[in-house]
Amino acid sequence: MNIYEADYGIGPLMDVEDTINKCIEKLFERNRQEPGFDGLWMNEYGEVLYGSLLVAAQAYFIGSLRDINEIRKSLGLGTLTKQAAYKVHNITAQNYSLIELVNSAANYFKHRDEWGNDWPDNYTTKVLEAFSVTGEFPINDVQQLIEADYGYTKITNLVSEWRKQLIVITKNES
Repeated sequence: MNIYEADYGIGPLMDVEDTINKCIEKLFERNRQEPGFDGLWMNEYGEVLYGSLLVAAQAYFIGSLRDINEIRKSLGLGTLTKQAAYKVHNITAQNYSLIELVNSAANYFKHRDEWGNDWPDNYTTKVLEAFSVTGEFPINDVQQLIEADYGYTKITNLVSEWRKQLIVITKNES
């Protein structure tokens, strides 16, 4: 086993996800206690909370890709690009993977205030549109897709599966 196979990044990401999920639980509690804190407020808060988790997942992707490329280097293989790595997942829409969706949703979250209501025509928006994420609360739509539609109860399950898959692919390639 190569030292870079150890996933040191998943623990902190799991802690971030658990903390954000507790915050979301508090939103429901607040909704029950404060009549003015309605579904619109909950969606607004949810976008920020889950968007932050997606950005943390995006950082996990970069760290994982660094590790994968160290493994590849030790096996005499060429570097795997970010674009190629993000394509690796069995769930796709219009040739965009679920990993690309997570990455694009994180990019959307970081740049949404710059865009306003007029989304630019770029890679990020094409991926979101491929997964039909075009509503008023796109980050919440992504959460719904990942959890309810595709069965990943936690984003950490999705991203750690992706990392493991890249390691298997790398070993099979050598």
